[in-house]
Amino acid sequence: MRPELAEAARVLEEGGLVAFPTDTVWGVLVRPDASEAVARVYQMKGRGREKPLQLLVADLEVAERLLPTGYRDARFWALAERYWPGPLTLVVPAGRTFPAIGAEQTLGLRLPDHPELRALLRAVGGFVAATSLNRSGAPPVQSEAEARGFPVDLVVPGPPPPGRASSVVDLVEGRVLRAEAIPEDALRRFLEAG
Repeated sequence: MRPELAEAARVLEEGGLVAFPTDTVWGVLVRPDASEAVARVYQMKGRGREKPLQLLVADLEVAERLLPTGYRDARFWALAERYWPGPLTLVVPAGRTFPAIGAEQTLGLRLPDHPELRALLRAVGGFVAATSLNRSGAPPVQSEAEARGFPVDLVVPGPPPPGRASSVVDLVEGRVLRAEAIPEDALRRFLEAG
């Protein structure tokens, strides 16, 4: 693990905010149980607390631990097999609740296609809460220089991300909430097949 990732793990463990160039957009990472740090994320973004943060997971096994025991929705497994790791967030019933990030009934899970990010996730227990690094409603930042303009505790340098947010499928309500990196018609096929 390169030194910047080890430092990011330390900052996250201590309840800090880390800006990271993910496989989609620049994101801000935070421990989901670090309520003061999570509050800083919402304040920094100007984001309403009714909008939960998602969880980035290191692998499918971590995702399974966050699902309800015996979760059997075939659409989840089919979408995960097709698009993970990658730019797809799946909203599922919460097997564990995370009140600080607003995830009390459902969780938005994503397995990123970014080996260094997944290594960081493994170093801090397998998952972190995340959201795009921007003011709510504004485009995500496009560069490390822009990222350094936000009140985070660490900016991890790296190649610029592609700049397209993940698509989001709500498997609880059976609908596509956001079609960005993956087109809506491709996602709807999985919902209709379920």
